[in-house]
Amino acid sequence: MKKKCLILNDREPIPENHLDDLREQLEVAWYQKTGSAFSLSEAIKTHADSHIIITTYMNLTAEYLQQMPNLEAIIATTISTHFIDSEYCRQHGIQIFNTENYTGSSVAEHAVALMMSAMRKIPDLNREVRQGNTDCFDYPGTELAGKTAGIIGFGNIGSYVARLLSGFNMELQYYNRSPRQSSFAKSVSLDTLLETSDVIFLTTPLNHDSHHMINADTLKRMKSTALIVNTSPDDVMDMMAVRDALNRGEIGGVALDLLVVDFFLETPNTVLSCRRAWYTKECFLRRINQWKDTLRNYLSGEKQKTLTDLDFVPIKNYSQ
Repeated sequence: MKKKCLILNDREPIPENHLDDLREQLEVAWYQKTGSAFSLSEAIKTHADSHIIITTYMNLTAEYLQQMPNLEAIIATTISTHFIDSEYCRQHGIQIFNTENYTGSSVAEHAVALMMSAMRKIPDLNREVRQGNTDCFDYPGTELAGKTAGIIGFGNIGSYVARLLSGFNMELQYYNRSPRQSSFAKSVSLDTLLETSDVIFLTTPLNHDSHHMINADTLKRMKSTALIVNTSPDDVMDMMAVRDALNRGEIGGVALDLLVVDFFLETPNTVLSCRRAWYTKECFLRRINQWKDTLRNYLSGEKQKTLTDLDFVPIKNYSQ
């Protein structure tokens, strides 16, 4: 008997022929945002008999999941799964899988690009030139050589950031919950990193420990010239606290890749991108291939790491 698979995606469209080779095992229903939003409640109601959900950042609360009595597995096409009610899944034997390590160098490269844009005032200079002001001396940049970069979260992305930064003649340090080996950066305490870094990179996943890790208290420990570069989920930062610190001039600036940018549209010394750090042609294809491998392995009964029993932040706490 074929498994029924519901694909919920309101982000970058996935080519629908990508699962054609699994047609003998799967009956697939596609719900994708292609110019206009679809109704999640309608999709769930129409396909309540689905066995598998494949999703990108759709808020799968208990309210929705309890309508699906046959549901066996949820495959997130992302690293983070905080948008899935893991407690409900745990209680009802629904397996959760994520998609790891697909970002490769893309997010790390974007993080460094954000830093460069902010430190060298590239968006400001670009704007002035386009307005015809080629004789502008209002935006002096800052050299990277000799500065200290601190990386919070030293997994694949954080360690790759360190590798890239090693070519800038910067002092590199990192904070990670578990020890990591690195020939590029030294391990320090979180307090030391916050107090001594000129640039602070957030490359940590969202969990109970990292939720609002950057808050009013931690901001006060930073240098007044510090730049925060964030490619982590939005809620690693307390947005209001960061915005207030910027407006009061208590930190030097931010360079952020966020899902929700509204907090920072009017703040000074701010460079923004809208959750596109991962979005390269190479990364997009890697991600599709990896979650498809997870799906194929699930259908064949191959044992895989499931995230259902791990520590996740309750979905009700987050908007992302």
